[in-house]
Amino acid sequence: MTLENRLNINSVIGDLVLIDASLDTSDNLTKVYSIFEKDAGIPGIIVMQEKKFFGFLSRMHFFEIMSKQFMYDLFSKRTVDFFFAANYKNKYLILPSSTSVISAVNIALQRKESEIFEPLVVQFDNNEYRILDFYNLILAQNTIQQLMNSLLQKANDFKQEVLAIVAHDLRNPIGVILGFSSLISELDDVVKLKEYAGHINKTAGQMEDMVNNFLISAINNSVEFDLIMTCFDMNELLTTIVRNFDHMTKKKSQTLIFNYEPNAYKAFSDKIRLKEVFENLISNAIKYSGTGKEIIVSLSKKDEYFVFIVKDQGPGFTKKDLEKIFGKFQRLSAQPTNNESSTGLGLFITKQIVDKLKGKIDIESKMGEGSTFTISLPIAAGN
Repeated sequence: MTLENRLNINSVIGDLVLIDASLDTSDNLTKVYSIFEKDAGIPGIIVMQEKKFFGFLSRMHFFEIMSKQFMYDLFSKRTVDFFFAANYKNKYLILPSSTSVISAVNIALQRKESEIFEPLVVQFDNNEYRILDFYNLILAQNTIQQLMNSLLQKANDFKQEVLAIVAHDLRNPIGVILGFSSLISELDDVVKLKEYAGHINKTAGQMEDMVNNFLISAINNSVEFDLIMTCFDMNELLTTIVRNFDHMTKKKSQTLIFNYEPNAYKAFSDKIRLKEVFENLISNAIKYSGTGKEIIVSLSKKDEYFVFIVKDQGPGFTKKDLEKIFGKFQRLSAQPTNNESSTGLGLFITKQIVDKLKGKIDIESKMGEGSTFTISLPIAAGN
């Protein structure tokens, strides 16, 4: 795995390529020579005493001292401990492995000019120490800076996409609301008044759905979203969600069936995110299925997975649709059957959450024959 693939903007120095080179204070100084000669890439050696950290021996400082006249003859038969006591000033920067790469660079650059290029000592919780070459630290910082620039560019692109969608998709419903509100101000007919108020309420609801989806997508597009893991009953969650869609299915005379095994499916996962996933897929099935159609939702266990399935009797998707179905702001060939709102974000958000939960999502669809979405979530990660 390359450095670029291993790092993210929150990487710490413990994630970097570290060097393990150490000896004891009782070791002969000639052992220092053998370590440095064996590998020219080792910038220093960690010195331990009775299995505890004693100090750090820099390659540069070691050879700077030993190059002086008579020094080699004086110290060649001595121990590392004697060398430290007689000559060596401990010049090293020691940082916890949890220190962020950006923070480590800032701290390292605050050292004296003569010490800036010296390696760092990385301390782990188990009293282990490793060496971080300063140049590797700078390389990691450059990589993270590129990642941050890329994320900023994506954020800017996302902002432009949202503005374009808002300008296009919200213009019509705003016009509808303005038109009906204008008519209401001139009405004396109570029946017409209620009809127009209903249109306004429905259109405002569509706009609210759009805004909510924009906000959810913006959150999920942030650098990293955290999972909030709790224990809950998967059947109970889905039963509640299915029941909450009764009002939508009744409006279109649809039948929403939930098939599940009676066993309690205890899960340890992010309940809020899963609710979002299930609601997105069921809501889509209702939106894109016509009047009187049937939507089947099922939950089961198969091998090491929870399997959630939504099958609709909608128009289905073309091959071109399936190639881009989980993309952001995608406009597909299928359209809601009762003028329901659609931002092209629902499936994109769903895919993001499923990936975060280390699951997988599949779709089977043919034009005119409906679609089946299947989500598999590993039981080991969620049960």
